[in-house]
Amino acid sequence: MTINPIEVYSSISSNLNMTEKDLIQLIKKSLQTKQKIDVNSNSNNIEEWDSVGHLNILSNLDIKLKGATSNISKIATATSVKKILNILKKNKLIK
Repeated sequence: MTINPIEVYSSISSNLNMTEKDLIQLIKKSLQTKQKIDVNSNSNNIEEWDSVGHLNILSNLDIKLKGATSNISKIATATSVKKILNILKKNKLIK
């Protein structure tokens, strides 16, 4: 099933800075999962977090943050909420 990034983006607040709650919501919607997503969620414990799901997360993050994640190479290999959160914090893109 394909996910329209614009639909996910429009359902999440549109300011440039995100909160941890915004990130979790974006990941949940990107993966279209009914499973609970929290800071301990990752590609090993969320079935829908496969390679396509990961691309959806990255694409939606890039849209949400207006291209700010395009130049962060480590984000491409971050396969957990915690890792993504830490990278975004390090780059001052999350509160």
